[in-house]
Amino acid sequence: MAEKILPQISVVIPMYNVEKYVGECLDSLLCQTFQDFEVIVVDDCSTDDSRDVVKKYLPRFDGKLQLIESEKNSGGCAVPRNIGMKYAVGKYLFFLDSDDLIIKTAFEKLHGLAEKFNADVVQCEKFFSSDTPHLQGARLQVKSFKREGYVTEPTLETKDIAERIKNFHEQRYAWTAWSKLLKRDFIIKNNVNYPITLNNEEVVFTLFCLSCAKRFLTIPDPVNIYRYRPGSILHTKLNVVDYVRKWIRSFATGFSCCDKFLSSLEFYKKNPEVKYLALDAVTQDVFGRLMKVYRNFSSAALDEIIREELEKFGSEGSSAMVAFLFNMSMMYSLQIGTYLLNKDKS
Repeated sequence: MAEKILPQISVVIPMYNVEKYVGECLDSLLCQTFQDFEVIVVDDCSTDDSRDVVKKYLPRFDGKLQLIESEKNSGGCAVPRNIGMKYAVGKYLFFLDSDDLIIKTAFEKLHGLAEKFNADVVQCEKFFSSDTPHLQGARLQVKSFKREGYVTEPTLETKDIAERIKNFHEQRYAWTAWSKLLKRDFIIKNNVNYPITLNNEEVVFTLFCLSCAKRFLTIPDPVNIYRYRPGSILHTKLNVVDYVRKWIRSFATGFSCCDKFLSSLEFYKKNPEVKYLALDAVTQDVFGRLMKVYRNFSSAALDEIIREELEKFGSEGSSAMVAFLFNMSMMYSLQIGTYLLNKDKS
């Protein structure tokens, strides 16, 4: 019996209630100029006809499309992505949101550069964006979640982990799941998974990749078409109390996963100050979200919410956060003291 030839790319698509959009997502895969890939759609217990739409596409993919159904709804993308990774057999992994699309040369470009540079991670720092869910006739804009430091050609990032974390802290890396092509062996070897949080799993996952990748390639070319969809997980409106509670839980779980993962790496054992900078980046991401609604609460009300959510989380994570906040407070105090001392001398 001939040995089965494995695909070059495994595309993992988490899915929940996207019956109007998942067909276009799959169409964008069918028209790829590079066709050596498999597709794994992981349905997170959709309540609409999303699964039926995907099933209609099975014959068109000629055996390259799998539909996996979760046992229960996770409320986010981390669990479906982790499930998809378990089923993936390709040399590379690519995560695509079920309501987004990619341009027809996306895999040809990403795979070619990954092979050329022997990259563990290929990251697109920009993407195409539509401000409407209906893409036909929409004007696409090139955008980025990254700040400054844009490249004009494919560029290998520094191997200096401390420098990478400094850039990460300054938001000079794209954090989205769909901005990266990842070598699967790299993911397996370093035991990198998406932390089970409700909001910030992509930020933490990117931090893990930056901490472990030997060859991290950034490219200027956008390949993903991001669809603004009011009903998506990212844009679902919550009342302000639920919003705060959700982000506090995300902070607690994301922080704990981050601290545990980084503390296991030799580099961070020898350089704890860099670990604190990484943890501060995760913290600031959450604080930035909470600042939008901070003035809606009194200090007493916030104190009650925060205490309730952190008590649910448990003592192990709390001790890690207390250690972090104490150390960061001391560092900032020393920096302020040094600044004032130098100012007095001048």
